[in-house]
Amino acid sequence: MAVTLAKVLETAQGSVNETLKELTEAPLEEEDEGLATPENFWQELGNATQKIASEVAKLTLVLTQPPKPTVSIAQNIVNGVEAAWTTLLSSSRRSPPKGALLRKELRNAVLRIGEALATLLKALKEAENGSELQMTGRVWEACTAMEKVPRDNLAATRSLLAKEELLLTDALQEIEEELKCSRLSENDDVDNSANWTNQEKELLNPCVGLVRTARASIKKVGEAVRLKGHCRDSTGAEQLDRLAVAAEKLSPAVDTFVASIYPPMNKCSVSSTALAVVTVVREFLELARQCDVTGESDSEWLSFLLRAVDHNNNKVQPLLSPD
Repeated sequence: MAVTLAKVLETAQGSVNETLKELTEAPLEEEDEGLATPENFWQELGNATQKIASEVAKLTLVLTQPPKPTVSIAQNIVNGVEAAWTTLLSSSRRSPPKGALLRKELRNAVLRIGEALATLLKALKEAENGSELQMTGRVWEACTAMEKVPRDNLAATRSLLAKEELLLTDALQEIEEELKCSRLSENDDVDNSANWTNQEKELLNPCVGLVRTARASIKKVGEAVRLKGHCRDSTGAEQLDRLAVAAEKLSPAVDTFVASIYPPMNKCSVSSTALAVVTVVREFLELARQCDVTGESDSEWLSFLLRAVDHNNNKVQPLLSPD
């Protein structure tokens, strides 16, 4: 049976999907000190990414513009796309940079390119009207995003901490805005049945204080990382990794806590989610105290924030005890 163009594209799509599965399931590789320098690593990766974008453009142009190519010509172009994808995979695995966080971000960027490529091959196979160009654009976007991957673990950690700080700021602003609206409605002739009860209002200040402390913690540790963080050696990179893991627990815990504060309050839910926030904030601050990014000059603000966590929680929990 003669090989068809659809079969060529289907085979290529299957090959890309198989490598995506392997990449997803494989553990993050450790750095090999004896291989490429960081500069060469990123240059090779950039060249491989540009090659994919170029080969994809060629494939889409040939398959969407008349006249239709022969299967042989199409096969050669598809081979070029697959070769470019294989080169990208190989380049991304050659001397992976220091730091699990950075290696994770790099792998995710490669996965996004591969997923977009597989989707494009499927669209070309099915000759979906107009979607081929859209899917090509997605491959290009994924390739462009590779340029924005941080070049070392310090940059990756700083970026993550900045995102977490923004999320915590949003959560704080959300609950503060809700409080403001609630106070305004109290002065108007409106139905207040959806507002907090007087007993619940006693909880609001320490609850908001707990969220403010979480936000202040990520802000101060972020400043310390910016000033003293490094990934020159494995110890520095590993410390940044641990801080990143701890930081990522903050916004989910705070979001769940803030959601539990809304009326009508469930005391058990507020109590348990408050304790969860206390746990992750204390863990984050204690970890920062143990890392090289903080020293004796930072002990004052670390101790202050730890006391603030306990202070607000000690105000919240008694008010939640059974009547």
